[in-house]
Amino acid sequence: MTIMTTTDTTNTAQPIISIRHDDESIALNRLVPSAANVRRLNATAGLSELADSIEAHGLIHKLTVRKGKKGKYEVIAGSRRLGALRLLAKEGRLAADAPIPCTLRSGDDATELSLAENVQREAMHIVDEILGYRELAEGGMVPESIAARFGQSVITVRQRLKLAHLSPQILEVMRTDEMSVEQARALALSDSHDEQVRVWFDAPSYNRDPRSLRAMLSYEANFFHGRNCHAQQHFERARGFYERTIALKPDDYRAWDQLRAVQVSLRLHQEAMQSALECLRLMEREVAEHPDQPILLCYGGCLLADLGEVDKGTLWASRAAAIAGDDLRVLYNLACCYSKLGKIPEAIACLERQTEGSPAYLTSVAAWMKSDSDLDPLRQHQGFMVLAERMQALAV
Repeated sequence: MTIMTTTDTTNTAQPIISIRHDDESIALNRLVPSAANVRRLNATAGLSELADSIEAHGLIHKLTVRKGKKGKYEVIAGSRRLGALRLLAKEGRLAADAPIPCTLRSGDDATELSLAENVQREAMHIVDEILGYRELAEGGMVPESIAARFGQSVITVRQRLKLAHLSPQILEVMRTDEMSVEQARALALSDSHDEQVRVWFDAPSYNRDPRSLRAMLSYEANFFHGRNCHAQQHFERARGFYERTIALKPDDYRAWDQLRAVQVSLRLHQEAMQSALECLRLMEREVAEHPDQPILLCYGGCLLADLGEVDKGTLWASRAAAIAGDDLRVLYNLACCYSKLGKIPEAIACLERQTEGSPAYLTSVAAWMKSDSDLDPLRQHQGFMVLAERMQALAV
């Protein structure tokens, strides 16, 4: 019997590149910073905190080095880690000749390597940091221990843990970078998830600065809805709050406008008119100094509509439209302005543009369209109702 054999002539694919480099343990006192390191700004910031973290968890990422002169090794990537290690040695927490894990590179452009390391690095998102601290706290670790192990101040850890109690919906808005840390801190003053969500999604975008959010949290239930028998008392408290704000900052047109709304709720119509006129005076001055701020023009257009100055309000709205571009938040505020001015087709057109936003943004828009009183003139319009349903379908 003849046995036929075949030879597999298929060549094994050879790797195109190699990412392996020599690893060595090098004494700390033989490591020196490289002049080729591209990190200049804040290169020494937070070294104490980084040193504490290295002491608690070890050196997670090796230093990248190349051979230098006189037996030294230049650190071309990891200058802050080297600085933290030297600080530990200086404070007697690490031996001066402690072996440090390093990756040895040769024949490469040191500046290019340093730049590559810094460009490739991506900072942890603050929401991930918040949830990480929460998990540690839920596991029984106290803020002081978390701070010590991760090189953070106790105050920073406590602030992060406070933010960990925000509503999941609010944290998701933070994750999409549509909310600043300062805004989140303002919402965290309330322990009620429902109140946090209601205040954020009900507030027009131009009224979401931290101070306004704090004020709305204090007075939201009664200021906007008057839901209980103590509404009069709360309106009076809100009135006092804004009057004190104005006493400290008399040029704050937003505070004047909020005071006007409270005065209307209290049926103090003469005082409300005086506040509206003062608010308008301040806004006109602001527009004269900063004519390229479309949100300000929209805000003013709404106030002018309330004062019955439709022609002037329409002019401000037209100026805002001319510089709004593709900014969806500006276009939403412009829709509110057009709505109050009775310009229904223009308002609907601005709202239709909102469908271009991300699903998370559309969730916000859908909530605003449900409750924003500035859009009340549109609610019986067939185009608005169809658009509201479409927005709900597109939302997260």
